[in-house]
Amino acid sequence: MSYIKTASTLIEEACLNTNNHAVCDNIDLDTILIEYENYYFLRYQKKPQISKSLDIAKSDTLNATKNKTKISKKSNTNQHSQDIQTIDTNFITVTPINICNESLEEYCLPSIDLGYWKDEWRVYAEIISKEILVTNPNVKWSDIKGLSTPKKLLDEAIVLPTKYPDLFTGLCTPWAAMLLYGPPGTGKTLLAKAVATECKTTFFNITPSTLVAKWRGDSEKLIKVMFEMAEQMSPSTIFIDELDTIASKRIDHEASRRLTSEILIHMDGLLRSEKRIFLLATSNHPWELDPAIFRRLEKRIFVDLPDVKARKDMFVYYLSEMLQKHKYIKCDIDSDSLAQETNGYSGADIRLVCKETAMQAMRSIFQVLEKKADNKINFTITTKDVNNAISKTKPSTSEADNNKYKIWQSQYASC
Repeated sequence: MSYIKTASTLIEEACLNTNNHAVCDNIDLDTILIEYENYYFLRYQKKPQISKSLDIAKSDTLNATKNKTKISKKSNTNQHSQDIQTIDTNFITVTPINICNESLEEYCLPSIDLGYWKDEWRVYAEIISKEILVTNPNVKWSDIKGLSTPKKLLDEAIVLPTKYPDLFTGLCTPWAAMLLYGPPGTGKTLLAKAVATECKTTFFNITPSTLVAKWRGDSEKLIKVMFEMAEQMSPSTIFIDELDTIASKRIDHEASRRLTSEILIHMDGLLRSEKRIFLLATSNHPWELDPAIFRRLEKRIFVDLPDVKARKDMFVYYLSEMLQKHKYIKCDIDSDSLAQETNGYSGADIRLVCKETAMQAMRSIFQVLEKKADNKINFTITTKDVNNAISKTKPSTSEADNNKYKIWQSQYASC
């Protein structure tokens, strides 16, 4: 209506003769709506909710109602009806073309206060809420062999403050931010899964792809929403995997500088906050981190390659314990000698060795089953079989790479 009035005023004041002019473009309302929907979906990965203003003076029904009303969503015969949202009576929702009428609450946890987020901020809240872990990873501290120092500090930062809140006050406030760094496959992400399992906090599982957006300014908004949502749902844990990919040393790229600055701002607020929010980050290349970032990470822990005892425990866990109930495969190994043979192997490498050993046994079993020679199949894995798998599986981390981590540890570690 405003456009029509504007056009009339322009014609009158400019003394234009519109009869001598013709429209040179398609201004059909449906076309405009479709183009806007396509743009909105391209940017936010969802269809927009479009509202149309109503004339209250011409609507006797709306005059008889209160200022606000609730629209209820019709449910199936076996479902209860529920309120979707509260809107002003001055507006009526118009369902966009080719869009499923789903509310944002269906994507977020019930504990998220969606009323806090307005307009476009609600879109970012939806993106972050999808990264909240709602399934149990089922990784316990006992499942992680070795790594006693990281487990102890994570316990101090998250578990013990919940049990003894009166003790963690003043200078003894819990650790707010921690960095786990080391070679790939040493258990950094596994520790994060154990935190999600054991610590009973709201767990944000954030990856670089979650925070990096193609539109200018969207990445900073996602970071802001992430920290504010963590504060709303405290106690909470924010886990950022591969932090060095989004917070590397400040280079000339403007977007990288803005992203790093936004992280620094919220990390400062995190250290001063009275809410129980814990930031856990991992990195395979800690020397690439911005110095201002790792200064704000109170604990910087080197997750080293497993020692002899940890390697022995891994062989016992993967081969003896996990194959204990297998129908055809048994295990009889010398875990001490195998631990000595795998010096320089990471936890992920040892798991691959054990899997290759089990698959070798399965290949022998398949041959017997295909020939149908004997129904009584019993295959025992020996130390020789494991050594054969070790010869086929090389360590993923070289000694030179591991020494590079140790040099950085001697300069910047805080454990």
